[in-house]
Amino acid sequence: MNDAISRCVRIDDWIFEVKMVRALKVDSYGKPYKAIAQMNINGDFAFLDGTLHADDSQFSEQDINTFKAMCATLDVTELRFSDEQFLTEYKEQATGRSFKLPHQNIA
Repeated sequence: MNDAISRCVRIDDWIFEVKMVRALKVDSYGKPYKAIAQMNINGDFAFLDGTLHADDSQFSEQDINTFKAMCATLDVTELRFSDEQFLTEYKEQATGRSFKLPHQNIA
């Protein structure tokens, strides 16, 4: 996915602003999901909260990278986690409980 997604869309005299994204970890839409997460967007940062896994697993490095990629498409520069979602092995890569994402100008 290379194109940025606009967080504000004007249609007629309405402006639609994307402030929350619900993500499902699933092989095919409509099938039972492996995990669900909610990402709230505020300015230049996103806050990942409300995660729930169908089993006892936690976020993997691939999951983190997937959310970073989604943030890049929304032109978000920082991804933050609540305490229970943040994995200790990622603390060396992050500042506090967040990842600074490189700003990308995607045309």
